[in-house]
This record gives sequence, structure tokens and C-alpha cells, in this order.
Amino acid sequence: MSKLLEQINSTKTNKRLGDLVFINQSSIVNGFPYNEIEYIDTASVTLNNFDSPQILNINEAPSRAKRLLKDGDTILSTVRPNLCHYGFIKNPKPNTVASTGFVVLTPKNINPFYLYSYLTQNSITDTLSSIAEATTTTFPAFRPEVLSEMEIEIPDLPIQNKIAEILSAYDSKIENNNKIIKNLEATAQAIFNEWFINFRFPGYEKAKFIESEMGEIPEGWEVKSLDDVCDISIGRTPPRQEYEWFSRNPKDVKWISIKDLGIGGIFISKTDEYLTKKAVEKFNIPVIPKGTLVVSFKLTMGKVAITTEDMLSNEAIAHLKIKKDTSMFVEYLYLIMKSYNYDSLGSTSSIATAVNSKTIKNIEIIIPEKEILGKFRKVIKPFFEMMNVIQNESINLKQSRDQLLAKLI
Repeated sequence: MSKLLEQINSTKTNKRLGDLVFINQSSIVNGFPYNEIEYIDTASVTLNNFDSPQILNINEAPSRAKRLLKDGDTILSTVRPNLCHYGFIKNPKPNTVASTGFVVLTPKNINPFYLYSYLTQNSITDTLSSIAEATTTTFPAFRPEVLSEMEIEIPDLPIQNKIAEILSAYDSKIENNNKIIKNLEATAQAIFNEWFINFRFPGYEKAKFIESEMGEIPEGWEVKSLDDVCDISIGRTPPRQEYEWFSRNPKDVKWISIKDLGIGGIFISKTDEYLTKKAVEKFNIPVIPKGTLVVSFKLTMGKVAITTEDMLSNEAIAHLKIKKDTSMFVEYLYLIMKSYNYDSLGSTSSIATAVNSKTIKNIEIIIPEKEILGKFRKVIKPFFEMMNVIQNESINLKQSRDQLLAKLI
């Protein structure tokens, strides 16, 4: 490692990023040969974690579905860069299209993964966020030209290749862990659906069904609002202009935003932003207790996760702490809220998808009788325990990777 560090320092030179990459090189034009596209919008990728792309008819796709992608491209959202909607493109299909909300960087004189690693450092994200906040547009955003003019200090290409090989090994292991977690979660969700959507739970053959606000349900089960079974609070953000409220010091209080939900797992135990204790007291920011379900209900609705310790959130996240006098448990609530149809809630905002906290409180859910819930908990608990173990392994891998990144780039 020491020899590599010597090589890095001895070969580093300043380069203009615009000389190393093509920016927004390819877009859909007349004669595009595909009737369908696999569309990636800015909300569907965070910290290099991609949701499944939307399959859209080319004639019905939004006007912003324009950017064509290539293997090795880096995509960065130009809007609200602090939300970390960025990713590294691997072997996209020829009809994969990204939103014009991304800037697409195609490498020409730089290692592709080195480029991605460099541009997704916290320091670069912070710089782009500061530039975006200074704009007078509707949303904080930076122009692609900002990247073109950016000066970066990099080693020569053979050294970049070595660095990229080291860092990508960590990312590949983390990516594989994420796939395992998704498979475990899908299995848990399938069991939930079988028991509580299809009502094929143990003993269902003898169950009597009755009418309810949500259609027929087994006798002895109930329909309740989230407000009936949970203590619900909403997060809060101190004024962004006063940066002394924010920090990256782990000794302060963890503060989460939508980008931290559902990334690489279902538990929140890692964030890169904190609030000072002074900020918590001054702005009376509600603390989210350990074991609370959190759900996003603005901008990107329906991201859910479970807290692993006391923390804080911004105002786009609701906190659902299960009341002690109920037989509910957090894994059951997670699976309910993960599968909930948030489109049915509508919108209260003319500029962004959003619902208010009252709407969240009024969401109705089915509460099975206590015996069935107990049996389900025994079945489902091992899945969540395994996901937590694997996710913690990924967190440790990412910490090691980030420590290396700081030394190598």
C-alpha cells in the first residue's frame, strides 16, 4: 500500500474534468429504434443503489426521458445533489434511458470507476450542493458546465486502474450483499402476502369472514388507523443557512433524510450527516426511538426503514412508533408499509409529490388476531435477523472502503 501511495503522489497532475469526459454525450433522436425504454429517473437511484427501471412505451415516456447510457458512465442528479442520487452504469441495455435531471459523464481519458469514486466523495457532493443552493431556480440545482470546468488532481492512468480495482472489489461484495438482502426481503414479503393479502394463514380453512371498511376479513381481526396503533411524529430541519447546526461528527446525533432509507437493507444504522445537540434543543427536533418504523411521505413517497438506535430526521419522514398496548410488531408494520399503494394518497403539493401528516395518520391497516400475529412473528423474525447481519457486514465494508478512498484519491 505504501508503494502505491508513493506512486499516486509522484504521478498526480491537475486536469480539467471537461478534458477527461464527455458530458451528456448521447440522447434520443429521431430514428431511435426501440418502441419501449427502460427508464431511470432521479428518484430511482441513490448512493449507487438502483430500483428496477420503469418499462415505458417511447410515445408515452416523459419529455425528460432523453439521456442514453453506456457501460462505465457515471450519472449524477443535478437537482439537490445532497440527496446523493448518483450511480455507476454497468452493461445497460441499448434502450436504457436516464432522465435529463442527471448529468451523464462518459469517460474518455480516465478510468471509469475511478471517475465515479472521485465524483461521489463527500467533499465533491458538498461542493455541488453549495453551488446548487446558490442558484435562483425553483429547486437547488447545478449546471453541467460546472463539472466541465472543475479542476481535479489525479494520478496517471495505470495508477487509476489499480485504485479502481481495489475499490471495485469492495463495491462488488457490497452489491452482492444487497442482492441477498433483497431476496430475503422478497421472501418475507411473499409470506406476508400469502397470510394477510390472500388470507391463507394457518387455519384459514376454518376461518369465518366478515365485512369491514377494507372488504372481507377474518372474524376477530380488526381494521385500525395508523394513529390508533402508533405514536406518530414528523422530523424537522434546522435552517440550512446556519451550517453550525449540521456536522459529520459521529459524536453528534444521527440525522437522516430520504436518501438514507432502504439503501442496502431495511435497517438504518449509517448516515453521513449529523445534527449538534444544540440544534436538537433549539429547534425542538423530535427524537426517533430505536425500533421505530420511518416512512417518507414527500418528494419520494413510500421509502421505509427501521431505526437501530435513537436518531433524527427531516420533515419529509414520518416516525411510526408502535404503542405498547398493541400486539403489533415492527416487522409486520414494515411489510404493510412496504407494500402500501402510496399513489392512492394523492398529493397536496403543486410542485412535488407530497401528502400531509394527517393523511399518514389516517391510513387504515388490518390487524390480525394476536395468535396469528405471534405465529407470523416466529416465521418472519429469522429473515429480518439475517438481513440485519448482512447489512452490518456491508456497513463495515463501506467504512473500510471509504477509509481507503480518502487515502487513494
